[in-house]
Amino acid sequence: MADAGSSAHPKPPERRVRRPGELRTADSVGGEPFDDVLVRRARLKRITSIGQRTGYGLYGASLVCGAVGIRWGYTPLLSTLIAVALVVGSMLLAPSIVMSHGIKAAEREERR
Repeated sequence: MADAGSSAHPKPPERRVRRPGELRTADSVGGEPFDDVLVRRARLKRITSIGQRTGYGLYGASLVCGAVGIRWGYTPLLSTLIAVALVVGSMLLAPSIVMSHGIKAAEREERR
């Protein structure tokens, strides 16, 4: 007969839950060193994701401003908003897309 104080199944070891964006340390990986490249790649992936969302959002804002201009007439302020949204969106989006393709290629190469 089993002891009243012991259970039939051993308790699994406790895991420390990481919050999104929190960097892993050697202690949280079980004492083994982690790869700096993977940490940097994850950080760059997060930055490129934000850049892409912001760039596409600015493109969308320029489309909305253009539709407003077509419907109610263009003003100098509206034309300036459209131009600025397109220029800043392009400046954010182009490098973000190139970087995301590079990150995906590096991950694909690492899996091989």
